[in-house]
Amino acid sequence: MILKKLLFIISIIVVLVSVGLSGCTEKKSTDKSKIDTDGDGYPDAVDAFPYNKSEWKDSDSDGVGDNSDAFPLDANETKDTDGDGVGDNADAFPLDPTEWKDSDGDGVGDNVDYFPSDSTRWQQPAPDAFLSQAEPYIEKVVFNDSELHLYAYGLINDFESSSRECRVNALYRDVLLNYTCTPAPLDNRTLQTPLETIQKRTGSCEDLSILLCSLLNSIGISSSLVFTNDHVYALASDVNIDALWDVAERSLIHQVEKTFGEPMSQPFVQIYTLPPANMLYAGGEAKTFTGIIDFMTINYSIQSNQPLHMFVVPTQKEFFALRDGDLANFTHYGQWEVTNLTMKTGTIPQLFTFGGIILLNEGLQTATVNVNFLFTLHPSFYDTYNKSKLTAYHIGGKDGVLLDPTVGEYGFPGYDATIVGEKKAINPVTKEYVTLP
Repeated sequence: MILKKLLFIISIIVVLVSVGLSGCTEKKSTDKSKIDTDGDGYPDAVDAFPYNKSEWKDSDSDGVGDNSDAFPLDANETKDTDGDGVGDNADAFPLDPTEWKDSDGDGVGDNVDYFPSDSTRWQQPAPDAFLSQAEPYIEKVVFNDSELHLYAYGLINDFESSSRECRVNALYRDVLLNYTCTPAPLDNRTLQTPLETIQKRTGSCEDLSILLCSLLNSIGISSSLVFTNDHVYALASDVNIDALWDVAERSLIHQVEKTFGEPMSQPFVQIYTLPPANMLYAGGEAKTFTGIIDFMTINYSIQSNQPLHMFVVPTQKEFFALRDGDLANFTHYGQWEVTNLTMKTGTIPQLFTFGGIILLNEGLQTATVNVNFLFTLHPSFYDTYNKSKLTAYHIGGKDGVLLDPTVGEYGFPGYDATIVGEKKAINPVTKEYVTLP
């Protein structure tokens, strides 16, 4: 009886256990959209790496998951071994975080290559002795100063022409005429600023050259400083030599006229009624040339209805001596004397004083005289300052001229006959320099 009960209990337990086990058995899903093979939480349908639970997305489709891709948005790069922000594929130095580019292919990174576009060299050049010498001077050159700009334009507005050549000449002539150049050895410790030089109206050749360079730059004309062993000069770039000489020559003639007090060319056209025993004089007053005029020429054309006597005289005093009968003090140039003149055209080639022509009516009839004279004074500056002395330096495909602030009131742009020794021109902007031929 007991055995039967025990078997019954065991059978019940077996049934209960079998029922419990059948209730806990997991049913495998058949929905493919929910299958997650690697168990990373991203279904296989959206997992770019369904068998790699550490990756599930590949934004740039380069085959490397975003979690391990150093450049998840760049299909060309996946690693940055040296951590410099440049991918190994594009990094010329993938193991060096300080370099990534080698422009000239010389094996030296651009960051330490002093010549990144030149494969033949890369090391830092030795200190440039000339650049070190020039540095204090080019640092004084001013480029953007409103006061200097107004000053420069105030000078060039006085001239009719707006050409570069006219402006170069105007600024240069202002410095020559209105500033005193004080002789001084080359010394960068006493340099003035351009505005200090304008205020003082004086300075060394270095100060005046720095001023010229700054004035030119302030109106858009590129310039350089030029160094010799003894001095510093300015250089104006990109000028037309023929046009420059034309404006310079006019300035020099104007300076002579201002000093001498007479125009260099004086036409004299008149019709006279000349009674018997009367005379007329055409020419200058009692004035001698004082070193700024070499000589004078007279082109003349005379027509008269009565014979006249022509004298060429050295000064006006001879006219008064002849008029007063003071023949002892009457002097004339016999080689040009003409009697019985009714028509005459010619040239008096050289008079070394400001003289002229006397026409005397020695007849008994009144003469009607038509005269056409042109008196031309020839300045002395042509002996020294002339176009053949204008020196141009061909730099960068353009002509440049030196501006020497020491030559005085008859200097002109491009006159550098007194400058000796090697000349080096340096651009104050780029600091590049060349040796002038």
